[in-house]
Amino acid sequence: MRRLLPTVLLPALLAALWLLPQPPAAAQGEHKIYLPVLASPARTLVASYLGGPGADSVSATDFDQTGQLLLAGRWAAGPIGGVVAANLPGGEGAVVRLDPTGRAVSSAARIGGAVRDMEASASGGVVACGDFGVAVLRADLGATSWSATPGPVERCAIGAGGTVAALVGKTIYRYGPDGAAAGNWEVAGSGVADIALDDASGLVFATGYSQKSANLKVAFLRAYAADGALRWTAYDFANDATLAAGLTADSEGRRVAVGADGKLYFAGFADGGNAIYGRDPRDIARPLGGAELIKFDAYNDPYNISGAKSLAWYGRFEPASGALLRGQWLLTRLSDGKGNSISIKAIDAAADGSVAIAGDSAFALPGRTSMSLAGIALGAYELGEPYLLVVSPDLTARRIWTALAATGTTAGSSPATGVAIRGGLVALGATLAPRTAAPARGLVTTPDAPQPSNASPSADEGYYLLLQAP
Repeated sequence: MRRLLPTVLLPALLAALWLLPQPPAAAQGEHKIYLPVLASPARTLVASYLGGPGADSVSATDFDQTGQLLLAGRWAAGPIGGVVAANLPGGEGAVVRLDPTGRAVSSAARIGGAVRDMEASASGGVVACGDFGVAVLRADLGATSWSATPGPVERCAIGAGGTVAALVGKTIYRYGPDGAAAGNWEVAGSGVADIALDDASGLVFATGYSQKSANLKVAFLRAYAADGALRWTAYDFANDATLAAGLTADSEGRRVAVGADGKLYFAGFADGGNAIYGRDPRDIARPLGGAELIKFDAYNDPYNISGAKSLAWYGRFEPASGALLRGQWLLTRLSDGKGNSISIKAIDAAADGSVAIAGDSAFALPGRTSMSLAGIALGAYELGEPYLLVVSPDLTARRIWTALAATGTTAGSSPATGVAIRGGLVALGATLAPRTAAPARGLVTTPDAPQPSNASPSADEGYYLLLQAP
């Protein structure tokens, strides 16, 4: 995490321009000049493991209607954080609520073998899904309001009014607030990665990719009416049009969410910088302008990339029309300045449009070798380490971008898979992967963490981080 310099130094710092390494195109007389980007310090409320001696994991993170943190995933048999969970019924799958301080479990519910996804509604219900199907839990997690068994559900979403959508394979199932089945339809394409739901517009959104040819995947983002009728589509360009535009990098839609600001947020993957995300999602012939595609430094400008690199892209869309409002690339940089890989596994937005992102990365985030969190020096980099990113509403400044490895450890192969930002708070959920060889793996914890150490070094361990949003 970058920290603000003393105010007295800011005028001199802002007067200095930062010239970053340039891509080959700059040799034609083009020079890219960037101002340094300063991130505000964020107050870490709590960072802690959550789990017992068995294998535990966190798959999803959200805030309930009262602002308390919810975590979902899998916890080994027994109490969770000292609390005996309600049996809804279930095995090791669970949804857990923390108290307002984030330092104690206030309630928990066990349902299924593992909860793969979870989302809270402004009306109080909490939808959870997994091998057991889909269920809406009561706000206190003490019972289910209703449940359905369309098959093993990978992703689920709930609207402000309680409408629910569930994804089984490539089929979306829609349910009314009372659990009544309201239709289902198959999403065209080669793979569907995620869904979201907006009761305000009555739309269900899906993202994934289509295999347009043997050598080209193209991402799609689609909106469907309540009856499954296609309302609009973004990206999903034809093979010939994509190749003619020279945009030959594979792309996939990975995550989609409706933020607290009512806008639609999309996160995608690209196998290199020459991908479709630099074009209007509804018109491949039109390059995005500077007010739409926001670039301010080397970590959101995909140049100087060689070899196979997995880059990320995210954007804010108008839900009713599919119009892109703003978007941005995301990548890391090697010590020699070459672009490197990063993935987005969760995205959310606050009421003011601040964007929170989580996932895993390759070397390295900016300032990674001297990074600290909550005043604690972070451990060394390892491939696939989790990160948290919070970006300003206009996407012109990163307010926090941090890794999470504990001092003296690494945190590889341990992606952050849940993120939420609401009411001045931002939360992250992750799963620490085990490793028996040195150095040990670990995630940073605060001194007053309810579980400051990993209870199962030889198995997966659940983890969460709660911050005041900067």
